[in-house]
Amino acid sequence: MFFIELSIIIFLIIFQSIFGIGLLILGTPTFIAMGYDFSDTLNLLLPISIIISFLQYYNKESSINKFVKEYNIYCLPFLIIFLIISLNFGRIYILSIYISLLLILSSLIMIFKNQLYYFEKKINKNYKIMLAFIGAIHGSSNMGGSFLSIVCSMISNNNKKITRYYISYAYLIMTSIQYIIIILYNKFDLDFSKIFYIILVFIFYFPAQIIFKNINDNIFIRIINYLALIYGSLILIIVIL
Repeated sequence: MFFIELSIIIFLIIFQSIFGIGLLILGTPTFIAMGYDFSDTLNLLLPISIIISFLQYYNKESSINKFVKEYNIYCLPFLIIFLIISLNFGRIYILSIYISLLLILSSLIMIFKNQLYYFEKKINKNYKIMLAFIGAIHGSSNMGGSFLSIVCSMISNNNKKITRYYISYAYLIMTSIQYIIIILYNKFDLDFSKIFYIILVFIFYFPAQIIFKNINDNIFIRIINYLALIYGSLILIIVIL
């Protein structure tokens, strides 16, 4: 079991090091399906995600102050409110089917944006509302990452560097707050036996940047959108079954 866990973690580290997302989006359902408790899964994944997001944001080459300000105002309050609600009353599973349908719709709009320009324009125009929605969804279900990637690719005009800067900042702040609040609520204990996974980040992060630098912008964005589509579909199937 250890080598399976190790292999999955290495894959997720490389994936998130390239695309800015992956550890929570792919790792959460994977480890829960393997029998891991939800809190143990977060205990395993959140510290790794925080370190990768920090490295990506720290190495940014351009200012994203406007996004930072709007993200802090519109997303974080809803993240905190809904996380506290979920910690007190349990995760809001009934939202899963609606979240998955919206995720599928949003990703399809991005994939076929030339044919669905009207919808993309509407989402882009109201992206501040989307930021609030992302905070609420992530706080209540830990499923906000895919929506985040879609919104970030929209407002960056599909520029892979700016997209990843946006995602890395958002994930850095979102997961840090999430981790601190869950610890304060004593929902899980810090597991220092997993500290070596953080060392793996520094082993695989920097080689992964070679792939990032050489990947085409359009391919980068399409992979993010298809990941959101696949993830949304899997959630819907799991909820229905």
